[in-house]
Amino acid sequence: MLKKIWNPFRNCFRHHTSCNSNSYFIRNFPETRCSMLCNGLTIATEERQSSNVCIGFYIGSGSRYENEKTNGFTHFFEHVAFKGTRQRAKAALESDISNTGAKFKCFTNREITVYYVECLARDLLCVTDILFDCVFNNAFVNDEVEFQKNVVYQEMLKHDVSTVNVLYDYLHSTAYQGTPLAQTVMGPSKNLFSLNCANLNNFVSKMFIPQQTVLVAVGGIKHESIVSLGEKYLSHTVNAEPIDLGPKRYTGSEIVYRNDSLLLAHLAIAVEGPAYTHDDRLIMDLVTSFLGGWDASQPGGINHGTRLAHFGSAGGLCEAYKAFNFHYRDTGLCGIEFISPRLETDDMVLTIQQQLMRLCHMITDGELVKAKNELKSKILNKVQTTTGAFHDIGQYIFRAGYRPSIYEQMNAIDNITADTFKSICYKYFYDKCPVIAGIGSTEGLLQYSRTRGWMYWLRV
Repeated sequence: MLKKIWNPFRNCFRHHTSCNSNSYFIRNFPETRCSMLCNGLTIATEERQSSNVCIGFYIGSGSRYENEKTNGFTHFFEHVAFKGTRQRAKAALESDISNTGAKFKCFTNREITVYYVECLARDLLCVTDILFDCVFNNAFVNDEVEFQKNVVYQEMLKHDVSTVNVLYDYLHSTAYQGTPLAQTVMGPSKNLFSLNCANLNNFVSKMFIPQQTVLVAVGGIKHESIVSLGEKYLSHTVNAEPIDLGPKRYTGSEIVYRNDSLLLAHLAIAVEGPAYTHDDRLIMDLVTSFLGGWDASQPGGINHGTRLAHFGSAGGLCEAYKAFNFHYRDTGLCGIEFISPRLETDDMVLTIQQQLMRLCHMITDGELVKAKNELKSKILNKVQTTTGAFHDIGQYIFRAGYRPSIYEQMNAIDNITADTFKSICYKYFYDKCPVIAGIGSTEGLLQYSRTRGWMYWLRV
């Protein structure tokens, strides 16, 4: 009887079309709330109707904050963070983590190190206690530190085998030469083997301070409860001086490691881009979406949405390419990396530069529609999960101190016109000195002076 009554209602609701528009749902995304404790700790939360939570720290520590002797310490701490605390031995800690079923994760880049955990909302208090304990109350066991040195060394060897990782390290080392931003995240091996518990403990206590930390939580939580957790675990922390980022200096230059035993050349060309907090950042992200990417696993020929993919695939100029953006607190890099046959590297570089100059002069509003939709889809796909929203909030709050709503971001993308797009591209690309990094069969690469000369068009 209940089935006979319920089925008509279920079918009615299932086939009923909502009268609400897409903008209605975007306007009603959960709000990001921020608070700051008296010791400088920033807390940002986004409450959702969800049974899971993603909570963690965005901490201002990385290769940019390190000197020559401590370069690589932040990355090394990842390997000992969950190996024992002053309150929990290694075995007890592993048992507690296993019993919660939560996923503890961490990563480090040049400006930020992130420690976070994905768990059920009902386990929030237990999981948060473990996370705070591991990051801010670590035991720094000598035997564990010595063991992890060999682990990190093997990771360094694998890192050096990856041409992509080495290429981006080269790119930063030549673009920001003579500054801390040029240092690698892992650091040199001599720092690894000279490291001990005392100097690692001293470094972490100096860098992991409330003024450099953002506590972020997304999911089935209340803002007030997260503020209470921050006060409970970090209110006793002594205020310290924020660490200086060091000088920022961009240098247009080139670094190439030629190895003719490789069949292909792996290269990257970029210019200095805007900082994360700059108003131009969104347009440069739109540039990345417009240029897109392509590789040989995709169809070739002329039927491509981007001109660069058209010329690269139909002309056999490259095996793959991808546009990229790196945004830091006060600078950035915007460019394209590609893999090309040894005899096509010069043509591919010139084709890329031709497309960059076209962005400065010839783009129409119709051509931007596809790139705008891709950028909006990327943002929406990122924030639909608690983990994606966690990282989006952490990036914004750490670098900018605020996070615009999803509706504001969508509206800002829609308001970009072709004239504005061209003026910003002209500002960053036209007649600017690029940075070039290359690995492999680079004999066909043009001299830097000639490449520099193609960064502008002579106009009558």
